[in-house]
Amino acid sequence: MPAAVATAVPRTAARTGRESGLELLRILCMLFIVADHYAGQSGAALYDTLPHALFFSALGAGSRLGCDLFVVLGAWFLCKQPFQTRRALGLWMGLWLYTVPLTLLCWLIPGSNVGLGTLRWAVFPVSTQQLWFVSQYLLLLLLSPALNLLLRAAPRGALRGLLLAVGLFQVGYPTLFAEDGVFGDWLWSFLFLYLLTGYLRFYPDNRLTWVLRLPAAPCMALAFLVMLTAGRGAAQYLGIGGRVMQYLEYYRTALGALPNLLCALVFFFAFQRLRLGGVAVINRLSSATLGVYCIHQTPAVMGLLWTGLFRTQDHAGSALYALFVILAVYLGCTAIDLLRDRLVMRPLRASRWFDTLCRRGDAALGALDKILPEE
Repeated sequence: MPAAVATAVPRTAARTGRESGLELLRILCMLFIVADHYAGQSGAALYDTLPHALFFSALGAGSRLGCDLFVVLGAWFLCKQPFQTRRALGLWMGLWLYTVPLTLLCWLIPGSNVGLGTLRWAVFPVSTQQLWFVSQYLLLLLLSPALNLLLRAAPRGALRGLLLAVGLFQVGYPTLFAEDGVFGDWLWSFLFLYLLTGYLRFYPDNRLTWVLRLPAAPCMALAFLVMLTAGRGAAQYLGIGGRVMQYLEYYRTALGALPNLLCALVFFFAFQRLRLGGVAVINRLSSATLGVYCIHQTPAVMGLLWTGLFRTQDHAGSALYALFVILAVYLGCTAIDLLRDRLVMRPLRASRWFDTLCRRGDAALGALDKILPEE
């Protein structure tokens, strides 16, 4: 999942002053992603009774919704900002400085089954897509100057026509047939969602935004997710497969399925309207979501985490233990990431070589900003 990431934004004093409604949404998204990974990776999920089926289906209900929301959150801010090498370089460093040290540490643990192949994958985390979401989001960051140029330079009608045409293949086909179409790669979903979010921000008077901001929209989106989750859980328990399960499962897991996409946008606008002010604790916890994702999803760590540290298979079917582990993983990984940021990342971001790389990258890719039309 998991992770959209506007967590690629450097942790600065300005971040702690952000409106906390959207920061709270980031935290919830990461909790949903951890919950889904528990249900799918821990070996503790049971579907032998209806309550078990409903509970473990609910744990996995918000994972892809969270992925869509992370892309929306990032695109909403990035589409109006000049390209900053600091973001992309910081994201890559954050990824590499987790996959390599954590994999080496697990390699030293007897019985961890970490081989040379796993070490090689850790050294090249983007090309091997160990953590698929961060890899795709990094590519999205690098493409953002061109996407922003398109958003600002293209006439509104042409941009709307482009979104409709691409949306037929990216959203329409998967929604109708519950299967990926020609644009099945995750990066296509990220690109489409970035452009759609940028369009909604540049042209707030559009009809879709009006619908998404309706007072009843959040309740309707939540009701749909509850019904979808209940239907999937009941089908799992009753052994119903075929096309019924295909649609229930696809709408739950596909980034581009229309129900998932609309629910993500509805919740984005709902949390944007919360107006919590700048709550320091929420913003600080939110800044660690990238670390939470990287730590618990590094391949060498996953098995040791679920079946080793927490021994989840010994507590198969336990709802209370599942909730305890999900919260413990989130808070533990958050604490590790905040400590690493203070001891490792801050000195690196303050170093001369990092500043030099960022200035040169901004000079090279920032040329697009000079030809962007003024708003």
